[in-house]
Amino acid sequence: MTTLAQWLVAETEDAALRSVVVSMADASAELAAVLRVAPIAGQTGLAGHTNVQGEAQKALDVISNDVVLKHLRENPAVSVLISEELDDAVHFENQGAFIVATDPLDGSSNLDVNVTVGTIFSVLPSAGGLLQKGRAQVAAGFVAYGPATSMVLRIAGDVSVFTLDGGGEWVQVVAAATVPEASGEFAINTARERFWDAATLGYVKENIAGEAGPAGKRYNMRWVGSMVADILRILMRGGIFLYPLDSETTSKGGRLRLLYEANPMAWLVEGAGGRSTTGRQDILDVEPTGIHQRVPVILGSAEEVRRVEDWYARG
Repeated sequence: MTTLAQWLVAETEDAALRSVVVSMADASAELAAVLRVAPIAGQTGLAGHTNVQGEAQKALDVISNDVVLKHLRENPAVSVLISEELDDAVHFENQGAFIVATDPLDGSSNLDVNVTVGTIFSVLPSAGGLLQKGRAQVAAGFVAYGPATSMVLRIAGDVSVFTLDGGGEWVQVVAAATVPEASGEFAINTARERFWDAATLGYVKENIAGEAGPAGKRYNMRWVGSMVADILRILMRGGIFLYPLDSETTSKGGRLRLLYEANPMAWLVEGAGGRSTTGRQDILDVEPTGIHQRVPVILGSAEEVRRVEDWYARG
């Protein structure tokens, strides 16, 4: 079996970059242990604060951010941390070669009902500054804390999946994840239909029409409400994830954050043969304007994403 350490040596000769991925892996392993006993330790529920997004922070949002901050602060290869839970970027004393942007605990609203949550991260070269396009990423990954703790990683080539074993070792379980070209599953929050634009409405209605509709096949809808869970499913068996711009999110530019949600997920999905778009352009080509910038996110099986892009092109 291939371990994370072995995979990293094969993927890159850059020891500093390897160390950054290891720091995030170590932080995630610690978080997996914290999450397993959080209800017993009384760490669920609200922390009584809101983050820069204006969202109520869970106690575990704060704990997760502190864990990631601790591990990255100790790594001399990291110069800056950008976190969903912090208003401003944290500049370390280290003049390291890399910036890490992270959502330390994605999907935390699911914690109290024991649904999969996760950690998402993006690694960028420090020389490029805080605001870089997604194509500048040198590594990205996410960890899903579910029945098993899974970590999805990409540095330059294939997208690999690892599982945390009982001894705390990350073991490779998928060497090269491949998103199927087409799929019969789509993930979207249908409770927001009243806010959708014409392209989203058109695409979803075609899917719901099934075999008799323009898509010519039956679809199932899947929506976990935890991005890491939805994207892990898409990486394993295909599908499409949609959080489009709608009438309620237009003023904010979208719902999901570009630097530490959209970009790393798009880079992973594209690395596995899928596609990503805002509806108007590839997510990885979006020019960032702020560290907490929001964008529309549509990504997954290439054929499905193209169909959505076709709908937007009509408008």
